Amino acid sequence: MYVYDQPLAEIIRKHAKLVFDYPPEKIWNPKGVSLKRRLDSDPGLGRAVKKALKPANLNQYVVPADDACPTRCIDGRIMVGWEADEQIQNRSLGPKVAGGTVHAALAHRIVGSENLNEKMRFEEDIKLVVQRFKEIGFGSGGHIDDHQKGWNTGCGAVDNINLILDRLQHPVHQEQLRGYAQLIMGDAFDRRYVANEVIGRMLYLDALKPSYMPKENGDPKGEFLYKKTVVKIVREEAAQSQEVVPALTGEHKEVAAVLNFVPTTTFDTDRFSHDHGNEIQVFAWDVWHMYEEARRLYKYDMTGKYDEQLQAISNRIKYVTTRTLLGISTMMVLTDGSLRLAVATPGRK
Repeated sequence: MYVYDQPLAEIIRKHAKLVFDYPPEKIWNPKGVSLKRRLDSDPGLGRAVKKALKPANLNQYVVPADDACPTRCIDGRIMVGWEADEQIQNRSLGPKVAGGTVHAALAHRIVGSENLNEKMRFEEDIKLVVQRFKEIGFGSGGHIDDHQKGWNTGCGAVDNINLILDRLQHPVHQEQLRGYAQLIMGDAFDRRYVANEVIGRMLYLDALKPSYMPKENGDPKGEFLYKKTVVKIVREEAAQSQEVVPALTGEHKEVAAVLNFVPTTTFDTDRFSHDHGNEIQVFAWDVWHMYEEARRLYKYDMTGKYDEQLQAISNRIKYVTTRTLLGISTMMVLTDGSLRLAVATPGRK
């Protein structure tokens, strides 16, 4: 585990070449989850955060992942009932990816946006991906929380899809989005062609959003209808012995984001939050799982037609690029960029 000294918003300046660097407040959400505000109001918190983010401590919470179990979002808050229920504490854990299965459905549609028509709905794509995940051995899931309001689910990655897509299309954010994607994907990131195509597909999807993600009564200022049904859809379509859309509790107290590149592992955010008094939490993102999703979603036969092989390979990299950009934009929407970054890679302690 490696922990960067700089806040998220500053890492990009040091580790990526930016043509133009906009001020952090234009890229991130000044009102979002903030380590800086907490440290300003409680300077003593810094010592506890530093101790919690030591690699030896973080490594204790990297545990086996079972991708047949419900997919979890990156949220670092603790599950309702976890502290009093040993069965919940000892359950097998699915991987953590921003937006859970809902973002998987969004990414899958963006990859296949050329097939989008006026009759298609986001909710139907969620059902489709849940069923597809069953076929390829993945669990589906997400979360709510115990104080969501109105039609909101309590998952920021799901409730704020509109803002997440908007950031991905806005010129101001492009350099930072692509810079972070390069850091996460490394040589697999194609800045020249695939990134531009994916952003273009997102723009096309956004143009069709009034039919694909309609609002109540067609009112531009109304709520997105998918929010009203998404939790029910995932619960009914992806039902397992354990709850696939559990409720999380409390306010966000994340101080860092953990990027996990170690295959078949995940970060136990519930236990980490509990062990640190629910005052120090981390967002956790199992980066490796995006590649596994792409590999199983877009299979191909090496003895089959060349064009079909080429299309499957192309779809894989488009899917991973889309998932990566959606995850980065989610962090930009939900935080102010002051959180720290930790990275888990194979063989590194």
